[in-house]
Amino acid sequence: MAKLNRKQIQAQALELLEATPGGIRWGEMLKAIHAADPETPPNSIHGALQNLLTSSDDIAKVARGTYQLTKYQDAQASAAIAQDEAVANEPLIVETPSHAKVTLLEADFYGSFAEWLSDVAEEVNVAVALGGSILKGKWGTPDVIGVLKPRAQDILKFEPQIVSAEIKIDPGQPVVAFGQAVAYRLFSYKSYIVVPRTTSEDDLSRLKALCSIHGVGLVTFTLDKAAPDYTVVVLPMQASPDMFYANQMLRRLLDSSAELFNKLF
Repeated sequence: MAKLNRKQIQAQALELLEATPGGIRWGEMLKAIHAADPETPPNSIHGALQNLLTSSDDIAKVARGTYQLTKYQDAQASAAIAQDEAVANEPLIVETPSHAKVTLLEADFYGSFAEWLSDVAEEVNVAVALGGSILKGKWGTPDVIGVLKPRAQDILKFEPQIVSAEIKIDPGQPVVAFGQAVAYRLFSYKSYIVVPRTTSEDDLSRLKALCSIHGVGLVTFTLDKAAPDYTVVVLPMQASPDMFYANQMLRRLLDSSAELFNKLF
């Protein structure tokens, strides 16, 4: 059997990527191609794969050493984005103390929590409302993101620290909020869950325990746009984010909104 040339190696790699919608590690591709054509030297396969994986716009690096066809990545992200946006855009009708009916959306609280995060909690120098699908990833987009940066007068300098928050206005969605806030720890030094005070005692107790175990901050608030009264229940623990995912998130933010990126960084 003749040795494969670069074009043939890359064609086989694309076939493997096509057959694995969830993604595949490049080492597994190398082994599979070499097993099918053992006369082709591993070094030749390695070089051809490296050239393909770093130059093709049809392939995305989704984790260290793991690649996926962008069409599959986009399809998975679209499903997650649609679900997240459906929840975020679901109106909630609440009754005020004066018995008036008020319709609320999650986005009604993004701005005020961003201000609270920077001005009251002083966790960050600057914070912005994101929400929606601006990051276009299957792990979701934080509703609020802030950055703590060293000031000119600081003697000890440090690298910028990202703080993320997930806000839910539906008292019945604490588990969804927790899962998203934990995912944000991939790229954040601190992560918050923000839920209404009308969350049941049972759910709130479970959230307190989960947040304490996993280092996620828990904040409760009143479903009142004019006076949300954010209150810390569990302080977040500082984590060391994975720089691969942090840079991936920042690249998406820069590509989606250079204005927000520049405001933060």
